[in-house]
Amino acid sequence: MDNEQIKQNMSDKNQWTRILYMVLFAIILYLSMMVVWLVVLVQLLFALITGKPHHDIADFAADLSQYVYRIVAFLTYTSEYRPFPFSDWKSDGFLRDVTRNDSDVN
Repeated sequence: MDNEQIKQNMSDKNQWTRILYMVLFAIILYLSMMVVWLVVLVQLLFALITGKPHHDIADFAADLSQYVYRIVAFLTYTSEYRPFPFSDWKSDGFLRDVTRNDSDVN
């Protein structure tokens, strides 16, 4: 890669915009993981007290785990899809977006 290509890449507005989104989603991921631990503790308490986990909290946990997955896919360049709040909480568009381009993998 030559210096001219590196300069062009470094001045690409789209890359810097994506980096800003990545910082935002890294913060959201950190906060989401706190919520995951809260859900774990609440479900543990429900399981200890009632003998089974709470159904509604389990549904929320399933949605939350999909959201965390979407954030990680965006942060690792697996997807260009920006998760909630820039798209729907439950969007099918994400599944169509996550594709692997074998020509980019070396």
